[in-house]
Amino acid sequence: MAHLWVDPFSGLSGDIWIGGFLALGVPVADLRATLKQLPFDDLGLKVDAVMRCGIQSLKASVVIGGQVDAGLTEHVDLRPGAKRATFRRQASRPGGHVHGYTWREVDDLLKARLPNRTGDLARAAFEKLGLAEARVHGLPLDQVHFHEVGLKDSIADVVLAASGWVALGEPTTHLGPIATGQGRTRMAHGDYPIPAPAAFFLLEGFETLPGVAPLDKELTTPTGAALAVQFATHRQAPARFIPRTVGFAAGGWDFSASPNVCRFSLGEVPGDGASLLQLETNLDDATPQQVAHAQSRLLEQGALDVWITPATFKKGRSGWVLGMILQPAQLEALAQILVAELPTFGLRWWPLQRLEAERSFVPADVEGEAVPVKVGRWPASTTHQPEFEDARRAAENLDQPLRAVQAKAKGSR
Repeated sequence: MAHLWVDPFSGLSGDIWIGGFLALGVPVADLRATLKQLPFDDLGLKVDAVMRCGIQSLKASVVIGGQVDAGLTEHVDLRPGAKRATFRRQASRPGGHVHGYTWREVDDLLKARLPNRTGDLARAAFEKLGLAEARVHGLPLDQVHFHEVGLKDSIADVVLAASGWVALGEPTTHLGPIATGQGRTRMAHGDYPIPAPAAFFLLEGFETLPGVAPLDKELTTPTGAALAVQFATHRQAPARFIPRTVGFAAGGWDFSASPNVCRFSLGEVPGDGASLLQLETNLDDATPQQVAHAQSRLLEQGALDVWITPATFKKGRSGWVLGMILQPAQLEALAQILVAELPTFGLRWWPLQRLEAERSFVPADVEGEAVPVKVGRWPASTTHQPEFEDARRAAENLDQPLRAVQAKAKGSR
């Protein structure tokens, strides 16, 4: 099974993801072909070999009319006493109308232009970014207006990164720790500490560090963080790794004392059996609401699986055993969530080895609704399972039973 190790010791951005996939051998012609599927005739992909503190690396840039666009804009006026008026930076829209893009507009555009796995991944990444912005500003997702990450060059960043990851075969992806930078940066709504608020929310569950860079330099952008959430199978570096293909992607900074690059490596994890932990605790005085909430939080923060089993303890007390599977690096963080949410006096854990099927996705169409099917390959058998959230959304849109949509997705492969 192919494994991708991304080491963002000097940050992540959309162009770093693109440059990393190109450095690992994804043909630039394939990405340019993907770019042509977007309704923006003046976009291009510029790829240069650059030096960063003595390290040769690939610098990828989406350009508009031959130039890199680095403008910023406000999208929600949050000054004290101001009404929540929206401001939109001018950006070309199909058909000649001019305005910026809302989350819904980006989602509709990608759904129409890229009805494939690349489009599904790009839409999912923008949804994660939109949800983070919604949390920052206290707005529903449908009211989020993107600023710089909603412009056409940034839309292209996300699409090209998704295309590159698909071209590599959607490898099992290990990621971290992530350098964010330190100090402060001027943004649309004022002076903010690094990382930016949306990136801060997106990086929940990842190991972060300031990184080596001058003060007031943002190393990880919201776009880079959203793609990290989308691609990461494991939110930490592998304990053991055999690199087969390696490359460096350059960021936009050129520091004098440290290279603003990210290391990408395709290879193997020895044994290819996941080394995990299993943790359990007994609960006899927690409410059902508390247990359900704790389960939801643990899954949101990166637990690989969480289950609740009814049990009877000493003195005939009824309760539950809460168990979970987690990465070793997550033990302390997830244990802290568990003891904060539930009345327990002790936890027990032990090492766990898990064999995993080789996983990939194939597109499937159910009456015009995209429902990707996850394929799990074992040496002697193969399992197909439609992605639940996509199947649920399709069932709602088509007003059909979930089971019927899942069966049709399996049959349309």
